[in-house]
Amino acid sequence: MAALLLVAVVCVAVPARAQPPLVTIDSVTFTGSGCNWGNTNYVLSNDYKVLTVMFGGMIATTDSGLAGKRKNCQISLGLKYPDGFSFTLGKVTGRGFADIGNSSTGTYQTSYYISGQTGTSYATRTIQGKFTGNYEFTDILPRIIWSNCNNAPNLNINSEVRVDGKKAVMTLDSSDQKFKLLFSIDWLAC
Repeated sequence: MAALLLVAVVCVAVPARAQPPLVTIDSVTFTGSGCNWGNTNYVLSNDYKVLTVMFGGMIATTDSGLAGKRKNCQISLGLKYPDGFSFTLGKVTGRGFADIGNSSTGTYQTSYYISGQTGTSYATRTIQGKFTGNYEFTDILPRIIWSNCNNAPNLNINSEVRVDGKKAVMTLDSSDQKFKLLFSIDWLAC
């Protein structure tokens, strides 16, 4: 199963005057149990503002042993923007599919940190069984981590699905086999 990840790094939740004039993705790296260079592909848009990632392994299931109960993908984005700004990840929206049996759970989580800064911010949602169907969660992340002013560090985002109990499957793809993970970055002029 393939899943689609769209990262739009120029969505801004602050007034336009606080937005940098140009923000682009300078580099992309990824690794994890749910994504690797053999089962994952990515494409940068022509303007270097949108990253699309096709996952092949973001499926957590209780049927595949301990290692199969948790799948994750850590993506590191090198952002390029002019001096005079600081950023934090403001909002994340994730969609997927879950088939969770009685007395079982499925968990979707996104966390992020900024290279060179201390701290990690999390958004976690848990589905209790019995549940079968698509899910969609939008979370406003705690703004506890801001990049240093006049520094363009990497934004590191970890997405994961995990399951517990006797019978559970959780994926990062919906019934149409597309998964969107949308990130909104907040900017601060400094």
